[in-house]
Amino acid sequence: MGNSLKSKEKISIFIGIIIAALFIIVSILFRTVFFGSLDGLNVWISLLSIIGLIDTIAIAIAEFRKSKEISRATFIVELNQTFIENEQYKRVYDALQNCLDNKCRHINSGCICDKECMLDIDKSIISNYLTFFETLYILIQRGVVSYDIVDDLFAYRFFLVVHSKLVQQKKLIPQPENFRNIFNLEKEWIQYRIMVGKTKEEEYNKAKKYYKKILNNEAIDANKWPNIYCMRPLEALDETIKKNKNAHKYSKCVNTRR
Repeated sequence: MGNSLKSKEKISIFIGIIIAALFIIVSILFRTVFFGSLDGLNVWISLLSIIGLIDTIAIAIAEFRKSKEISRATFIVELNQTFIENEQYKRVYDALQNCLDNKCRHINSGCICDKECMLDIDKSIISNYLTFFETLYILIQRGVVSYDIVDDLFAYRFFLVVHSKLVQQKKLIPQPENFRNIFNLEKEWIQYRIMVGKTKEEEYNKAKKYYKKILNNEAIDANKWPNIYCMRPLEALDETIKKNKNAHKYSKCVNTRR
């Protein structure tokens, strides 16, 4: 709240400087043309005054931009701090990372295609984790942050969760419309990563096709997921859900061992 008030004060000061500078420039020009003589000295004084004011405006703009970038960086640091200090988020992250690393105690009984994930994490905790990223999506949509800023910091944490068998099973498959922002965020974030070369489009399309076969209970080969960013893509899940009224049947996955 304090940072928000400071930002508003800086914006007000900046606007005030611009208005004052423009008023002075117009006043100087008006006085020179209509009430002053047009001798060389007066003209040069007027020109120098205008140049000085333009420089002042330029400095004010530069300081405003610098202040804006500092505020944005501070905001990202605070957002990250909020995430890493949340014990519920840590529990979800650690459990899913252990599964990915083949350290999950249910790995032999719960990660085959036709069985549900055996991890025991409350739905409310999963919802809270997803809500964090729904908030992040809203901030991106409003231009507060952008994908190039949040990608390095949050991409792995996001895709680890939304591409997990557990989260899809417990929340995204039964209630896809309740998490529409998550589906949109995943799609846009993947597109960004493809655009900047962090994810290969060919790998992603292959993973999407592969996952569709799993969701439709078709015969599959022994291909492994290329990486966490292509694992069980929500685009394939969403397309499959829309084609079928009974979405709960799509709670299958493949073994994540790589």
